[in-house]
Order: sequence, then structure tokens, then C-alpha cells
Amino acid sequence: MDIQKYQKIFSQESEKYLKELDDLLMAVEKDLFNTGLWGDIHGKVHSVKGMARALSLERITVLGHNMEEWCKNFQSETVKAHPDAVQILFNGVELLRLLVARSGEIDSAEDQRWYTHLMSQLKKGPEELAAGGIQAKPTPMKEASIGKIDYVRVKYDLIEELLGLSQEIMLLEKSIPLLSHEQISGGLKTWIDDYTSMLKGLHFRLAQLRLMSVGDFADLFVKTIRNLAQENGRKVRFEVIGGEIQADITLLERLREPFIHLIRNSIAHGIEPPEERTRSGKDPEGKITLEAMRERERLIIKIGDDGRGIDRSAVEKYFREKRSMSDDQISRISEEEFFDAIISPEFTSASETTDMSGRGIGMNVVAQAIEFLGGRLTIRSESLKGTEFIMRLPVSLSIIHTVTFKIGDYILSIPTSDVESIQRREAPSSGGAPCYDLRGLLGVKENQERSPYILRFKLAGEKYTKEEMETEIAVAVDSVIGNKRMMVMPIGEILSKAKVFSGVGIMENGDVSILFDIKNLPTLPNNSR
Repeated sequence: MDIQKYQKIFSQESEKYLKELDDLLMAVEKDLFNTGLWGDIHGKVHSVKGMARALSLERITVLGHNMEEWCKNFQSETVKAHPDAVQILFNGVELLRLLVARSGEIDSAEDQRWYTHLMSQLKKGPEELAAGGIQAKPTPMKEASIGKIDYVRVKYDLIEELLGLSQEIMLLEKSIPLLSHEQISGGLKTWIDDYTSMLKGLHFRLAQLRLMSVGDFADLFVKTIRNLAQENGRKVRFEVIGGEIQADITLLERLREPFIHLIRNSIAHGIEPPEERTRSGKDPEGKITLEAMRERERLIIKIGDDGRGIDRSAVEKYFREKRSMSDDQISRISEEEFFDAIISPEFTSASETTDMSGRGIGMNVVAQAIEFLGGRLTIRSESLKGTEFIMRLPVSLSIIHTVTFKIGDYILSIPTSDVESIQRREAPSSGGAPCYDLRGLLGVKENQERSPYILRFKLAGEKYTKEEMETEIAVAVDSVIGNKRMMVMPIGEILSKAKVFSGVGIMENGDVSILFDIKNLPTLPNNSR
């Protein structure tokens, strides 16, 4: 038997069973006496134990056997299931996951104590738990975290389409026509055009494999939310809206840490304990909602809770003490500006060491992470109703249409939806709109000739007033390439510092273009030529 090959199969299959066990235990936690669910849990544990026994992994085998015995008792209703029993089995699954990843070995004193303590609980049996002889606590979490994104669902028909295109490309290479000297120019050109067209199609379709649904991404947080709720004595329901929307897996990967910070914040400092919610006339079970939607070239993701809301007095204190504002001045600030204060690195709540009532600790770090991705974080909150964190992000891997143009040797683009018209500079209707010459920003050498074209557009978006959105803006360009379909990806750290770029686009012919963020162009000097 090829041991290494079998160990790899064991690791892959066990991880699948352990994920299914997480889901089953969360289901049975809400339906303790469902013998069918207990039978399914028993079956999954047995499968992991059986594979471990074949590989002589004793710790996993013994742990799995003891967990099986508990499941048998609940399945046969010999002993009534208890919430603490589910917690102990959750702890068992976490320990199995650790042991599977380490091929059954324990390499620290802390993990050995964990193993010994859990085994002693399981050996006592569920009867002693029911009698109060066992106290179950969630497994201590090393700074609440979630697993990395290591897979993405792909539709079978898309894979078939990609394979078909690949085969056609390989066959096309063998079909170079035998042409006479007179024919070779036109025939070769046709062949190259066909070949290039198929390569473009393959490239764009392969790019779709990097997309992941928001719903699949949200699944990564389900167990963490459950564990955080247990640790903080909360009851929490997690809902996802717009889970079918897809985004680049790279973007979602970078959102993992900001999301877990916001979720921890909601559970620990937003959602009230069940008894407090009941006194307030609320459902004892709090709710966290993750909602995704598209807004033109932007992905909007909201994380909200129905908890107590942000403590306005802590924010007002910040304005008084840190910004020397009077109560009258504070009363005249907009809601958005009021809650933006929480993102400030200077902000601290009145009781940060105890209940963090202002909920500002670490929010600056979250805001910076969102800004690094070319996005923006805003906050809404209502006392006793809840808090919502809104992230507006570029759809980092998406296909959009752009007006593409050149300034010097640079290829640049603006989303077509933002362009009102394209005119030669001499056109009489170019009017008095502010006209931006971007040569200085791009480091293009000055010359005596003016850029012959201007692109005109109007501002759009929530950050502008109605009057601002009526203002026309124009950009001077050397030449207009045309309306192009483009795959957009995030900008890097260096370009993001310029504040006027929103992404990097790849055209179907492979050329690269930088996308301008028109909302930030007014921050540049109006150095029209």
C-alpha cells in the first residue's frame, strides 16, 4: 500500500467529513432530540475513525471511538441530548481537525492538556454530563479566525467549455494551411486572427474560475459566529442576502480579517445578552446580516446587526475633547460625518477597557484595509436598532466597458457609464467645464501641442451633493482608442496612493490600461492646457 498516497486521501476525506460535522452539529444544536441527525453525526465520526485506524493513527482512532459512543447514546435515546454535550462534540471535532492536520501528532504542552482534558470528559460519558458532573466550555479560540480560502465552486459546463476551447486551440495549431506564395499573406492573417480570437476567449473564460460567490464566502464564517456567540453568552442568527453575487477570490481573501473584526465587534459589543433583549421587547436571538449587491463597477457589502447601536455619547465626547467642538457644532454635523469619527485613529470610547461602548477600537485598521483595496467604509447606527458597516469596493475581477484613450504613451480608461460625451477640444459646446490635463500626474513630458480631445462627464455617487453632481468635468486626452471591453483587477499599493486610480484593466488584446476614479479628479489642480 502506498502510505503517502493513502495519507493524502485520508487528509482530504477527513476535512470533508469534519466540515459536514460542523454543519450537522449546528443543526442538532437547534433540534437536540432528532435521532436522524445524531445518526448522521455518528456516521461521519465513524468514517474518520475507520480511516485513522487503517493508518494506525491511535489518538484519532481513540478520540473518534469515544465521540461515537456519545452519538450512539443520543441516537438510541438511551441518554437525552444536552446543549453541553453538543459543545463537547464541537470541541472534539476541532481536536480531530488539529490531529488530522498533524498526522495524529501533538507537538505542544497546551494541545496535550486539551487532548487529555477532552478525553477525560468523553470517557465519563453523557450520563455524568446530564447529572452535572461535567462542565462544557467552548474550545478557547486563538484570536477568532477563519480558514483561508482554498477552493472555489466551478460549474461543470464552464469546465467543459474551457476544455473544448483548449482542444480547438491545439488542433488549430496543426491546421496551418499549405498556401502558395500569392495566398500566404491573406491566409496566414486569417489563421492568426482565428487563433488570437480563440486565445482571448480562453483567457476571459479562465478568468471566471477566480470568481467565488459571496454565499460560499459567508459559509466560512458560520462556525466562527457560532463559537463567538457561545463565548460571549449571546444567541445569534446569521443571514446572507445576495449570496449569488460573485467576486474575485483575491478580493474576498483580503476581506477575511476585516470581516471577522466586524463580526466579533457586533457579537461582543453590539448584540445584547438574551435577557437584556427580552426586557427591551426584542427577540432573544440577535441577528447578523451580510448583504451583497452591485452598483455599476462597485461591489457593495454590508455587515449589520440588530443590537444596541453605537453609543453616541462616546462619539460626542470625542468631538468635544479631541476636536474642541461645541454641542451646537456637533448637532449640525451630518450622520455620516458623525460616525466617520469612529474610523479616526484618535478615537477611543469612554470605557474602552471594559465594554468598548463606542465600538471604535480597531475600526481604523478595518477602514485602512478597505481603502487599500480601493474601497471605502461608512457606518450607520441607530440607538437600540442596530449598526451597519457598509463597504464599497471595486469589483476586482469583472468585465466592464470603458472609454479608452491615450495621454503620451499611457493607455487610460474611464467607465463608459461615466462619460457624457467625447468632443474635439475646438467643439463649441466644450464650454466652461473644468478641464484636467493629466500629463504632470503621469510624468509625460510637456510639448507645444495641446491635447486635441476632451472627455466630458458628470460626478455621480453618494459622497456628492446634488449641486456637485450637476458640475461637468473634462479630461484632455491625446487620442481616443474607443469603447473597449475590459477585465478589471485591483490596483497595487503604489498606485493607490495617487488617490485617482480605481483599477487596472486588461483588454482582450492583452494591452493593460489604468482606470481613473473620476470621483477623485476634483482633488487635482485644474491645470487645463
